[in-house]
Amino acid sequence: MTLDQLIGLSGVPLFVLFFLNYAFSAYIATHKLEEIQSHLSNSRFIASYRGDNSSPIIFKVRNLGVAYSLLAFKFIRNMDPGVTDEVEKFPRELRRWIIIPGHINLFCILWFASILAWVNIKDYL
Repeated sequence: MTLDQLIGLSGVPLFVLFFLNYAFSAYIATHKLEEIQSHLSNSRFIASYRGDNSSPIIFKVRNLGVAYSLLAFKFIRNMDPGVTDEVEKFPRELRRWIIIPGHINLFCILWFASILAWVNIKDYL
C-alpha cells in the first residue's frame, strides 16, 4: 500500500467520526444549549446568534459552535470583552460538553484540509 493510499484511507474513519460527533453536538445543542447560553448572558456573540426552541438543529449546532469559540479561543474572547468574567466562572461539567466535541470537529476539519492539500501538492513534488 502506498503513502497516497494510506493518506486517502485515513480520511474514511475521520469522515465517520466527524458525522458521529456532529450528531452528538446536535444532541448537546437540543438538550443543553439553553443552560450554556444562560451562563454566557453578557456575550454579544451569543445574543446575536440566540434562537428559540423552534430553531432548526443546524442553527442550534451553530450556536454551540459560537459558545465553543468563546470558550476555546482567547482572541475571540478578546473581541467580546463582556464575556471574560463569564468564561472564567463557566462550570467545568458544562465546559466539557462543549470543548471535547469542538476539539474533535476541529481536528477532523484540519485533517481533511491536510488530505486535500496533500492531494493537490503531491503532483508538484
